[in-house]
Amino acid sequence: MSGIAGGPPRVVFYDPIPGGWDYDLERSVLSPAGVELVIPADPTEAERLIEDADIVIVTSIARLGAESIARLKGPAGILCYSIGMNQVDGEAAAARGIPVTNVPAYCSDEVADHGMTLLLSLWRHLVPIVDLVEAHGWRAIRRSHHLHGIRRINGKTLGIIGAGRIGNRVAARAQGFGLRTIAADPFVDSRPGLPVLPLEEVLGQADAVILCAALTARSRHLLNARTLLAVKPGMLLVNVARGGLIDEPALAEALADGRIAFAALDVRDPEPPDPETDPFTELMNVVQTPHIAASSQEAAVDLHLQAAEISLDLLRAAGRLSA
Repeated sequence: MSGIAGGPPRVVFYDPIPGGWDYDLERSVLSPAGVELVIPADPTEAERLIEDADIVIVTSIARLGAESIARLKGPAGILCYSIGMNQVDGEAAAARGIPVTNVPAYCSDEVADHGMTLLLSLWRHLVPIVDLVEAHGWRAIRRSHHLHGIRRINGKTLGIIGAGRIGNRVAARAQGFGLRTIAADPFVDSRPGLPVLPLEEVLGQADAVILCAALTARSRHLLNARTLLAVKPGMLLVNVARGGLIDEPALAEALADGRIAFAALDVRDPEPPDPETDPFTELMNVVQTPHIAASSQEAAVDLHLQAAEISLDLLRAAGRLSA
């Protein structure tokens, strides 16, 4: 079968990941199937090459917007090289009848692990205690309010926003620490050990909340000035999903007035945050990691291989590759 341009089907990375990320594993899957993998040299070449692509892969280094999608001649699909799909203008793709999909399962364990790591670091006041000992020595901790502010984890309530694949893994891990787990998610039903409640009820009951939801037009700024009024005072907040789920100035206000005691953020909006406008710059009760929750050697291999297999599935579904 041939691709849209008449030759072999072509998979084009719109925004290749810099810094030594290679694509040998993708080629090991695509080449035997007669599919060409193309890595543009720069953004200008990428805009040209995606026009005739059979599959466009978007890593989230750049956003594939409506203007670029309008120039596509008819790809079999657009593949987000991630779990999240907010880096593609989904409405523009839908208007053209172009399927948009993702790599849904490659890092679920890693993100759940990172979410729990951040949560435990907040609960045990780990980062400020480590910083204090580093700066002032072993005995300084005895005079610190951080030591006396630690609360027992067992028996507390964890709210999970987004009860999909990652949210369920977070729940399983949290239950091992004796946490009661509840969730907010308009698309799933309650299950044993994870009742689904309205968002405001989850925020009002939870001692801590982990965000695991997808970022969509509906979920953007899910946590905002209004919904943050519903939180249980002193709540802990962790975000390992997408920064756009949170209205950051509203969260900064909640952190400053104590409604939220501590926040741990692996994701921001924008990324990286602008140091001139970052609302968390002066706040001492925020812990950040630089969007690394998905990271592990095993997850990277899974991403390479699963992205290639999904690309082949899209080509087969479009009749551009033999079954």
